[in-house]
Amino acid sequence: MKKTQVVRRVSNFFDVIPFTFTAIVLVVVSVFAYFYLTGNYNVGEASSQAVFAAVAEYLLLFVIAVILLGFLSAIIAYVIFAVRTKNSKNYLQILFGIDNDDKNNTVSFAKIKIHKLLLPIFGSVKIRFVFENNFTTKKYVLSSKKFKLFSTRQFESECAFDFSEVQNYVLKSAKFYFEDYFSLFSFSLKCAENTQFYILPSAKKYDDINPNPITQQNTQIRTSITKYLPGEYLHFKDFEDSDDVRRVVWKIFAKNKELVVRVQEIRNNYASKFVMYASFFNNKNLLLQTDNFSRAFLTYYKNAVFGIYSDLKKVKKLNLSIKFDQTINVASESDLLPKEMFEISAAEWQNSLSPHDFYKTGDVSVLCISSFVSSDDVEKLFGIVNKSSVIVFVKISNVLKFNILKLFAKNIFIKPKNGSIDELRFKFLFSPLRKRLLANENKITELLNKEDYIFHVI
Repeated sequence: MKKTQVVRRVSNFFDVIPFTFTAIVLVVVSVFAYFYLTGNYNVGEASSQAVFAAVAEYLLLFVIAVILLGFLSAIIAYVIFAVRTKNSKNYLQILFGIDNDDKNNTVSFAKIKIHKLLLPIFGSVKIRFVFENNFTTKKYVLSSKKFKLFSTRQFESECAFDFSEVQNYVLKSAKFYFEDYFSLFSFSLKCAENTQFYILPSAKKYDDINPNPITQQNTQIRTSITKYLPGEYLHFKDFEDSDDVRRVVWKIFAKNKELVVRVQEIRNNYASKFVMYASFFNNKNLLLQTDNFSRAFLTYYKNAVFGIYSDLKKVKKLNLSIKFDQTINVASESDLLPKEMFEISAAEWQNSLSPHDFYKTGDVSVLCISSFVSSDDVEKLFGIVNKSSVIVFVKISNVLKFNILKLFAKNIFIKPKNGSIDELRFKFLFSPLRKRLLANENKITELLNKEDYIFHVI
């Protein structure tokens, strides 16, 4: 069983029972203290024993009263919150947002608004978010700038997340925990929610990619490369005096006694339409275990795809559209941001549609593939790809590229943050996936150099 699964099961166990791990430790220590004290109770004079017994009795009653007060304050606040969330749909509101910190890093946050929240006396109310695919956050303490035992109007709190993966986060539920001041008791309540927010990709510059247009629709944009326009192979026109006799289709003349000529291919260096295709194919045979690395690889690939798209669309002002190998339904939250940002953010790895099955000859100007596409699939793709298409190969192993001396120094002397890139690099060093992935990248690079294609390796 994996470590994350064990932690999740332990966490779920303590969500069900109304007391915490601290309470269990306190009970165990109290039992040992009781047996120790009773075993040494008869030592000393009788008067001293009587005083000790009286002090111990009053002290025990005081401790029980204090613990009971914390228990009652926590359970009363919990019951009131449970009743109000059940009776009123607008009692609880959770809003997500995205901002940039001082270092220009993306920071996501949640604003929690609760109408008339009763807080446990000197205790705390915590919240944990459960997203799609069983992704669970840690507990966050709901705190207000001004302390009030009972907020008569609106209680507002904000939680900042350290999410670095570019993806669509779909919130399934929020768990609230009402705890006393000693954190001995914890009453949890699960509130179903249905909202989402996006961590959007960041654009990187790729100025050296110059694609060719794929459809000659009009003469708005003149290109530097002369393109072939395909002729009508199954359509003909009547013979005219200016037509070459050698182009007459004699089979049709022998059958219908009509002089017709086949429409020839012509050359035209005017075009206007550009299409970019981003493949999120994840080959099953290539991968072993990707639970620890697939999200980091996916974020790197999304940033690369969006960087290419942004450069061609905004900088070079091309009439560019982007296609995906999956159906992506997004709800754009901002009219100021292009829909493609949200589509790239919501895209996921898929293993049902390979690039050569999706690709159509002549329909793609820029074709993006990742290291998760096997060299065999790339070789099949080369059998149908148009020579004028620009192939962009994204080596996703670059996101976990490392200097082995610095890597060991960081992991030995400084413990990396859980889920950070430094921790993933150290795990990737000993992962069997690393050898397979690097070997596949080398094979794809060799195929690109061997074939006569326009390509870029990034």
